[in-house]
Amino acid sequence: MINFKLKDFDKIIPVGQEPNLRLSWFWLTDGDLWLKFGNETVYKYTEEAIQHFGNKTTPYNDYYVVRFLEDFTELFEKISISIPDKFYKLTENINQFRIDTQKWLDIYDTNQEEYSDFYFEKYDKLVSWTYERLFDSSHLIGGPHLSFFRNNDKIRIVWDTEHILENGISLWTAKDGSFEISYSEFIENVKRFGEQFFDAMSNQIQLTLTKEWGEVKVDKVRLVEEHKERKLEFEKRLSFFEREVKDEINWEEIDELYKRMIDEIR
Repeated sequence: MINFKLKDFDKIIPVGQEPNLRLSWFWLTDGDLWLKFGNETVYKYTEEAIQHFGNKTTPYNDYYVVRFLEDFTELFEKISISIPDKFYKLTENINQFRIDTQKWLDIYDTNQEEYSDFYFEKYDKLVSWTYERLFDSSHLIGGPHLSFFRNNDKIRIVWDTEHILENGISLWTAKDGSFEISYSEFIENVKRFGEQFFDAMSNQIQLTLTKEWGEVKVDKVRLVEEHKERKLEFEKRLSFFEREVKDEINWEEIDELYKRMIDEIR
């Protein structure tokens, strides 16, 4: 499900400008990342986009893998909370839900004071459960939006990837879509990714420790410390999947807001 390949060690480029070049744990995570959901591959560029960006050497999202790790693990607590059947059903076509809520918001866009109160007291409450489970890959041009919705023993992953550049080129190969798997299988995939990633980083660090870097600033002691801290933080966030997390959302209130919205946009 989650695939990556760290850049070959001898191709890692320190950041900054001479004589102030430096290297840290973050920069060592440079590599490719792509996600496989069924027959779709998220974070894979089209041939036209590859040519547009100067014949990229890889078709995948080539950035620092830790950025994905940080964004993804930030959602673990919310992902672990099961949403009610009715709202899980809505995630089959989450775009329609977003269209409907926008229509509802537009109805109140007449009086600034009324609009502001409505936005925070009604609209935001209704949609918050969707945004709490989403990250937008904002560090990328046209970055895909990914959402994760759990319902008891299953989870639906929804992606919004269709982005057209100003010159008309379609950026990503994947079309907007979704994929459902068992919650336990999802957890196993996440664990496997974590194990593989931190093992690969352990190797990068060992190579870094044995190399003489000359004028490049490398705090080797801090490098080892940060690796341990990052791994512990990942395991801490992973633990949300293994225990019951209190759901602070008032779903009865959300349901009432949803019914009101449907009545008012008809």
